[in-house]
Amino acid sequence: MEYRVLETRSADILTKYYSNEIDSFLNACHEDILWIGPAEKHVIRTRKALVDAFSQEEHKLEFVLSDLKVFSIGLTERSCEVIMFFILDTIWPDSSVGRADQRIQFSWVSENGEEKIKLCHISNAIKYDERDRIYPVYYEEIYKKNVCSGERRTKRVIVNGVDRSLVFLDRSWIAYVESSGSHCVIYTIDGSFESVQSLKVFERRYRDMFVRCHENYLVNPEYVSRISRYRIELTYGKVIPISEKNYTAVKTKLSHIT
Repeated sequence: MEYRVLETRSADILTKYYSNEIDSFLNACHEDILWIGPAEKHVIRTRKALVDAFSQEEHKLEFVLSDLKVFSIGLTERSCEVIMFFILDTIWPDSSVGRADQRIQFSWVSENGEEKIKLCHISNAIKYDERDRIYPVYYEEIYKKNVCSGERRTKRVIVNGVDRSLVFLDRSWIAYVESSGSHCVIYTIDGSFESVQSLKVFERRYRDMFVRCHENYLVNPEYVSRISRYRIELTYGKVIPISEKNYTAVKTKLSHIT
């Protein structure tokens, strides 16, 4: 077994796993895999049972993985342990964020010339809800006040920077967001941050926090000080446009919010 190949493959599977692309992981699973999830009682045995569990899963959670470190230990001709350490931010439907320092162990075995994962152990247990099998869907009862690795869930905005960085911004810091080709730029009163996300993706993720006032702009209602014909003046003097066709709808929406 080539440990470098398995490290790279494990990192790729993990990245897709937390992008809600599960097939790469399931395809790599041994028929007799043992999956130990991140919460108490999260234990599933056999690939068939795991596939069934994922197929029944419905959730609106999003994840951001960062600071991934990959190590391999115990390499033999027929087995290899790959340990991955990373930061995982879970984004709930209300746009609040919970952060955990997480670890995953893949135990790879070689059978009939194929490498398969026989153990997947996700550490850092969190409180278990009997209705949850894979993801913490029922967060309102269990996770609303949960503390993950010392950080409470907060209404933060995650900016995926063009330099592959992650910037975590409090909503109250952001005045408006502007489209920039396939990217967008987040403006605060102190500066700006370019994100690889498009304005459309940003709006979909944070639609409860911002108002679309123009095809190229989202505005934070907390910063609106004046609305006039086809323009919005912000509290610090910046002026951004309102599209003509949406002027009445935007004005009505902002007047109800502010």
